[in-house]
Amino acid sequence: AIVVVVLLSRRILRPLAHISSDMARIRKLDIDETVTHTSFFYEIDRIGISLASMKHGLKAFSKFVPVTLVKQLIALEAGAELGGEKRRLTMMFSDIEGFTTISESMETEALLQHISAYLDSLTTIILCESGTVDKYIGDAIMSFWGAPIPDPAHEVHACRAALLCVRELTTLNARWVAEGKPALHTRFGICSGEVSVGNMGSRERMNYTVLGDAVNLASRLEGINKYYGTRIMVGAATREVVKEQFLLRPVDVVAVRG
Repeated sequence: AIVVVVLLSRRILRPLAHISSDMARIRKLDIDETVTHTSFFYEIDRIGISLASMKHGLKAFSKFVPVTLVKQLIALEAGAELGGEKRRLTMMFSDIEGFTTISESMETEALLQHISAYLDSLTTIILCESGTVDKYIGDAIMSFWGAPIPDPAHEVHACRAALLCVRELTTLNARWVAEGKPALHTRFGICSGEVSVGNMGSRERMNYTVLGDAVNLASRLEGINKYYGTRIMVGAATREVVKEQFLLRPVDVVAVRG
């Protein structure tokens, strides 16, 4: 009887221990869908199936929110609440030149695939340079550096991300033109300054975003590239920090729209 009890206990406890270990990793958003749990016992097997379904849902959900923010909330054991804080950040806006004309010349499905490949490439670079993608506004990307995780070199990382995006687009455009697809020429605007960063919106739906004059200025700097034939426009506040690391040239003294 003792031998039977020991064997049955092992058949029950071993898969439960694996499930417990997997759930501890999931708590840190370390989600591995290749790990599955099966058991001779029906109830434990159902737990394994439910856990796999939960991991799939969390994996999909994590693509819609800044993962670093969620991990920070988990570490602090805090819930998401409305509110923000003042912090000096660097914002970057990117936009495709003549996108309306391009969209009118392509079939909807082909355009969707084309813009998705473009956004995927630029987003990867922004994330690798410690940036946070705030939102996609059609073909435009709004991103910022220095939150939710503080970054003492946020100005440098933003400028480096813009240069790497331009370099990547040079390669992509050459390939797209060879495939008969339109090239996507992109303009970037970068500005640093004190802004409000935090959860904004309603109690039911929030967006982790930034508000402030520096945010609007970054957007305006992106737009005025078209008047000077430039690709990356950097504000004076950012320039003062990065002037020793990057080669910049003065373009003009501008009173931006609005």
